[in-house]
Amino acid sequence: MRILEVRFKNLNSLVGEWQIDLTHPAFASDGIFAITGPTGSGKTTILDAICLALYGRTPRLNRVNKSENEIMSRQTGECFAEVTFETQVGRFRCHWSQHRAHKKPDGELQSAKQEISNADSGEIIESRIKDVAGKIESVTGMDFDRFTRSMLLAQGGFSAFLQAAPDDRAPILEQITGTEIYSQISIRVHERRREEQEALKFLQAETAGIVILEPEEEQRIGQLLETKQKEETDLAASKVASEKAISWINTIDGLKKEISDLADESSKLQKDIEEFKPDREKLTQALSAAKLDGAYATLKATRRQQTDDRTALETARETLPGLESSAKEQAAALQSAEQQTAQAREELKAAVPTLNKVRSLDQKLAEQKKAIAEEDKACKRDAAKIEADKVNLLKEQERRVKAQETLEFVDHYLEEHAQDEWLVENLGGIEEQFNNLITMQNEIRRKETDQDKATNALNRAIKSLDDRQRLSGVRKRELEEASKQTQRGKDELNRLLGDRLLREYRAEKETLLREMALVARIAELEDYRAKLEDGKPCPLCGATEHPYAKGNVPVPDEFEKKIDALTTLISKAENQEATIKRLEEAEGLARKNLTEAENLELAAASDKKAAENALTDVKDGLVKLRADFAERRQNVATRLLPLGIEHIPETDISSLLRNLRARLKEWQALVKKRAEAEKEIAKIDSELKQLAAVIEIQSAALTEKRERLETLKEELATGSDERNALYGDRNPDDEEQRLEKAISDAEGVEKKARERYNEIQQKWNTAKANVESLGKRIDRREPELRGLEAGFCAALTLAGFSNEEKFLAARLPSERISELTKAVKDLDDRQTDLKARQKDRETRLATEMARNVTDKPLEELESQLKEYEEALKELRDIIASFKHKLRENAAAKERMREKREAIEAQKKEWIRWENLHQLIGSADGKKYRNFAQGLTFEIMVAHANRQLQKMTDRYLLIRDEVQPLELNVIDNYQAGEIRSTKNLSGGESFIVSLSLALGLSHMASKNVRVDSLFLDEGFGTLDEEALDTALETLAGLQQDGKLIGVISHVSALKERISAQIQITPMTGGKSQISGPGCKRR
Repeated sequence: MRILEVRFKNLNSLVGEWQIDLTHPAFASDGIFAITGPTGSGKTTILDAICLALYGRTPRLNRVNKSENEIMSRQTGECFAEVTFETQVGRFRCHWSQHRAHKKPDGELQSAKQEISNADSGEIIESRIKDVAGKIESVTGMDFDRFTRSMLLAQGGFSAFLQAAPDDRAPILEQITGTEIYSQISIRVHERRREEQEALKFLQAETAGIVILEPEEEQRIGQLLETKQKEETDLAASKVASEKAISWINTIDGLKKEISDLADESSKLQKDIEEFKPDREKLTQALSAAKLDGAYATLKATRRQQTDDRTALETARETLPGLESSAKEQAAALQSAEQQTAQAREELKAAVPTLNKVRSLDQKLAEQKKAIAEEDKACKRDAAKIEADKVNLLKEQERRVKAQETLEFVDHYLEEHAQDEWLVENLGGIEEQFNNLITMQNEIRRKETDQDKATNALNRAIKSLDDRQRLSGVRKRELEEASKQTQRGKDELNRLLGDRLLREYRAEKETLLREMALVARIAELEDYRAKLEDGKPCPLCGATEHPYAKGNVPVPDEFEKKIDALTTLISKAENQEATIKRLEEAEGLARKNLTEAENLELAAASDKKAAENALTDVKDGLVKLRADFAERRQNVATRLLPLGIEHIPETDISSLLRNLRARLKEWQALVKKRAEAEKEIAKIDSELKQLAAVIEIQSAALTEKRERLETLKEELATGSDERNALYGDRNPDDEEQRLEKAISDAEGVEKKARERYNEIQQKWNTAKANVESLGKRIDRREPELRGLEAGFCAALTLAGFSNEEKFLAARLPSERISELTKAVKDLDDRQTDLKARQKDRETRLATEMARNVTDKPLEELESQLKEYEEALKELRDIIASFKHKLRENAAAKERMREKREAIEAQKKEWIRWENLHQLIGSADGKKYRNFAQGLTFEIMVAHANRQLQKMTDRYLLIRDEVQPLELNVIDNYQAGEIRSTKNLSGGESFIVSLSLALGLSHMASKNVRVDSLFLDEGFGTLDEEALDTALETLAGLQQDGKLIGVISHVSALKERISAQIQITPMTGGKSQISGPGCKRR
């Protein structure tokens, strides 16, 4: 990758737009150039512009976004950075920009923009800011970290590395090489091992709390469950049989009741049918009359039309004479209106010439008045303008006096505060040092907070350990007490049972019960026993020996006493066994609680040890950080002595920095104010001369306008006299409107008269035609009416009606007919449905009676069913209890199996992380970091030796065999003597540092070709000989095709490097760039 061109605008002190062409022949011929200038002038800003254009951030500013932009020049509203570069895949241009609202210095910052394009075609490749970084990494092969380690090399990092102690080199090497991941891996392995161990302990504690049944107990419950389930099946069958019998009896009773209800319903229906007979007769007559409704409706309509036409004919004949008289009167009125309209039109025609002449005069007078008004307004406006300009002249004179006073005040202030000009060039460096101090202060506060947290954590861990130890003691005593109570219960049971088992006592009790039953049965056979004789066979069993003959029967009371004693003993033993079981459960719970308490105690002890280690680490880091802060604070105080500041406060550093910024801002503001005041005075002097000339010209023009105004007024008076003589003060438009209105009114009257005449004439004609039409229609309808009446009378006779009056009486409304029809249908439907239901119930009753399900009464069956239900409920509760116990036990066994599998898997995982922890894990990350950095350091030393051999044949770098991060050199000029790098001179140290930097560049660039290399600072402490050696070394890199840029403020570089880009500070904190390929745009 080769940088071809850099363009930027308004970055730090480099205000304005600048362009640096790195393809200029001066750079290409030498292969090395210098960027020189005083401290704080803006040399490193050029490198910041390259990073900003490519990656949107710089080594000094990690973030440049909408909320924070410290690189934009002060008092500017926009900035940008652009880089044109070349790689193996082509030429590209990357552009980054940001501006404030409306590009004003006080506007709010807007979001930054970035894009990458093809430098040859100008085609934009990517413009989304989040994707540009990925595209740049794709075409260059380098991200930001690799770019700053392979193309932008800071010597300060390697100087610190060479001077550091071996134990401190690992973190420095991490920072230089970007390999912090190894410490993080080591710490993560340590934490993961602890997490896996805690998870294993937790699983083991959970397993200890799972309780399962013994196999014998599980088998016994299963057998009991099977027995009870058989009993449930038998009992459920009996319950179903009882339910069926009860249902059968209820069905018989229900059918009998329904048959009785249906007989009552039949009687009621017959009564309703008898009551409805008159209405049924009415319905029959109405239906017959309804058949004649069509013929009657036609006859009735014809009669009504004939009557209506005769009435209309009489009315029309009466109105004809009146209409004829009105038509004649309206014709006379129309003729009169036409004569009035013609007269009004003649009057308007005679007045038109006079009206036109008056209008012409009025228009001329209006134009003269308008010209006079405009001229008068212009005169007043010009006079006011002259007065305003005179006022402005006085104000400008006052402004000049004030500007002169401001200029004198600013000059006096700048003279008194001349020392603040030092801030223009040096505040940037001071701000960076102050920011470092503030950062260290914040880090100290964070460390102090961490120390407090670590102390609190240790105290909590100690308290937790004490609590866990006390809890373990309590759990041990609880377990001992539970064990003692269990043993006492077992001793008491042994005392009750003696040497026998409880089941032996139960068997003995069963035997006594059977014998007692046998004795009772024998006692019932008293008559038969009295007839037994020894030697003769028993009539029941045939035996010749009779042990239970009369007088040989045992007394039942003796059996009862033995049974009662055994019952009492068995009851006590069973109660004692239940007590022992409860005590054993309590003992198991106490043992589980003790295990959990011991696990918690072990975890608390581990936490205490970890808290102690963490507190020690935090305290050591805090001591080092405070010492470093004190040293840096003293260095800053020394630099601030020219400003009269001898002491830097320990706490409120930000206020001092704000004070310095305020002083610089005040100085810059007053410098700017002085320039503005001088510019304003010159501007005011120019405006004063211009105002005086304008006032003189405007006064002459005003005099001419006033003379022209008087002439216009005289012409207006002459025209007004002529108009008054012709038409007075009358308005021709009003007179014309009056005449036109008279014509319009006459025409309106004429129109209305004609409309009334036409309307009356039309009514008269219509009335005559209507009389003639009505007469003809009446004559035509008369024969038709007589035929309809004869036909309707014949139809009445056929339908059974003697005349029209009886027909009309028989008619019923359609609603009433529908109501009666519906009533008839309802009665018929009820009768049909009732007969069907009676037959169905009688058939069903005969069928049910034939089944003969039971002969038991209903009360006995219901009592029996209730007994079955209660027994079945009790039995099912017992079965559910047994099933629940078995399910719980199966679930517990499954959980136990899963936990054991999880424990085995977790144990394997813990062993894996334990083995890895023994290799690389540690709480502080040192174990793996030191090992990995030793390998990284060895690779970097090999690359550095290849670079070192190009520079000199005297030295070779070598790692120390005892300390992997200790660096030595082999001095070939001293017979291969091995020397420490701490004993090297300044020039030798620079060469070694440079070789390490170039070695790192080779490591960071990997397979990417780096054709541009920039070295920032590092030359300020070299003597003449070391400087020559360094420059010869860098010049030798031209053989690899590299363009080397050296950034330094050392003036001696000007004599040794011909191609230079010079940064020159100007007033106001600004700088300018000069040199080959540099120009301002």
